[in-house]
Amino acid sequence: MHNPSNDSLRTLLSNLQVDVIIANVQTVDLDWKRENYVHSFNRLYFIIEGEGQIEVDGIVYYPKPGQLVVMPCHVLQSYSTINDYPFHKYWCHFTARVGNRDLLEMYRFPVCIDVLSSSEVETLFSRMISEMKKQTPSSILNIQASMLQLIGLFIDHGFEQTAVPSSTTQKLSRVFQFIEQNLEHKITIEQLASLVDYHPNYFIRAFHSVMGCSPIQYINRMRLDKARQMLSTDMSIGSIARAVGIEQHNFSTMFKSYTGFSPRDFRQLLMR
Repeated sequence: MHNPSNDSLRTLLSNLQVDVIIANVQTVDLDWKRENYVHSFNRLYFIIEGEGQIEVDGIVYYPKPGQLVVMPCHVLQSYSTINDYPFHKYWCHFTARVGNRDLLEMYRFPVCIDVLSSSEVETLFSRMISEMKKQTPSSILNIQASMLQLIGLFIDHGFEQTAVPSSTTQKLSRVFQFIEQNLEHKITIEQLASLVDYHPNYFIRAFHSVMGCSPIQYINRMRLDKARQMLSTDMSIGSIARAVGIEQHNFSTMFKSYTGFSPRDFRQLLMR
């Protein structure tokens, strides 16, 4: 059975747009406290030392030094000190959007994450802070690169798909499964829309809001990803094209547009 946490997440991440709003390092005041608030951006803390309390979606956490703390947007949150030894922490506010929605709305990551290398995380935060002060033309790229590496830590530590205010993401899992099982066949928008009882026009909009791409773009990516894997076998290129539902006269052009290599050249690279 298709699991949206695999191919679907890969597609989401290929369309990810990251924006770091602010980043800094500080020791919080003894009266550091806020209760029951919701933000439209995500918060990320890296605890250097100290103690405190975080509440996310009704669950209370006591982050420890050396942990990343992920506080997603649009979720009820609270925080406070708990003694005279408050947090000294790196922190940032950021968005990680795919289409019209944030990645942390669609997938739930652990709130507290133990990192293998504190020095690596501190370096990434320090770079973001430094680049924000520089404001050079390349700063935005360096900030985004650091943030993407931090997001990679969330993914490396696992996640579970979470319910969303509408049931769109959950309903689309049936669409993902159907696509995976029928890549060699012609797939129409009408077929996919009927699986979730949507009008075709509404289905296209709903799909794009979740995946950040059109259904046709998603199908083609899945086909070309499968073709890329099959090129490591001894199947003929024509057979691979048929197996992923792409007309042979279009296959080479589509594959080269997607990978930068012709199917034959890509196979030769795999064999080196």
